[in-house]
Amino acid sequence: MKIYPFENHFIQHIENIFASIYEYYGRLENLHEILETPLIPDDQKEYHKQIHEWHNDRNSIFIKFFHNYVDEIPSFNQTYYSFMTNYVKPLYPYEEHIVIQKTPNIRFHFPNSAAIGCDPKDPENIIGLHCDSNFGHNENEMNYIIPLTPMFETNSIYYETQLDSNIDPQQFENLVLQPNQFFQAYFNKLRHCNKINQTEKTRISFDIRVIPYSKYQENLDFFNGTKFELGKYYKVL
Repeated sequence: MKIYPFENHFIQHIENIFASIYEYYGRLENLHEILETPLIPDDQKEYHKQIHEWHNDRNSIFIKFFHNYVDEIPSFNQTYYSFMTNYVKPLYPYEEHIVIQKTPNIRFHFPNSAAIGCDPKDPENIIGLHCDSNFGHNENEMNYIIPLTPMFETNSIYYETQLDSNIDPQQFENLVLQPNQFFQAYFNKLRHCNKINQTEKTRISFDIRVIPYSKYQENLDFFNGTKFELGKYYKVL
């Protein structure tokens, strides 16, 4: 686990999405304000005020807008591949290529809600306790968290710092990041979770998974409709 500095060129892209769709020009950390306007359909207002089980946690209209933007605006992928080439690939000096997630996951962690889905087995006051291997991910994956707004306290991620620590999730470390930093962690095996956001600030962040090319193995299985293979979920850089 380590925090690295970088120059964040992703923020402008996310600002562009909400400026073009909602004419929202405020700070991204206050994005939740648009949930109280007529611009958002009532069903989406209700959706973003609830905690969902993990298989329904990607039904946000904001996630849909992000993926539409990625598909339609080539400059996003230019920014993404530049970041991966200049900041992430050098972390694998013995690899000629790395396998990267084709499109980053985007997380919206609004006040009084969570950015990921819950599990009925979650401990009290813990949302979505898991490690990525629980969801079929390759054990050689490394995770990279990129904040687009400040991440702190309950709007951020809580995680164990050692494998198989068996510590109470209430004792997990809180990830504190600024938008000019990114975080590397082995969340494939390290448990992590959310809590209900009580900070009154929205967290928007990317999480990206990377595998050294020499460690990549084709996974032909589907998990919840996702096929973890090159050209589908991954891309070689």
